[in-house]
Amino acid sequence: MLVEPQELCSLGDVCLTESKSINNGWSSAVGSMQVASGAAGNSAQGPVFTEAHVAVLDSADIAVGRLAAVLEADFDDLYAVAFDISSQDEESARLSRATKGEVTTNPLLQTILGLK
Repeated sequence: MLVEPQELCSLGDVCLTESKSINNGWSSAVGSMQVASGAAGNSAQGPVFTEAHVAVLDSADIAVGRLAAVLEADFDDLYAVAFDISSQDEESARLSRATKGEVTTNPLLQTILGLK
């Protein structure tokens, strides 16, 4: 399977964009979901209702924040893998062009090629 570092970076960019979108969407919407303390009127269970509503919003805030954090971590990981693939490709290309003199005098190349 061929994996192109540029494609990983593009996918990482999508993850970061979606993370920002989730955060912005939640931040924009959460204000309209707040319930005033007297919203349930003077019923006996009014405070219980509003407390439950606040607890749900707090839990949702944590969930949305964690989801955004997962997407941000995916962004970082995808970029790291893309960098590693690019670095390995460059090192492999350099090794394929190594001269006999480089191999016999370079302990790192000798180890990589199993000559030491």
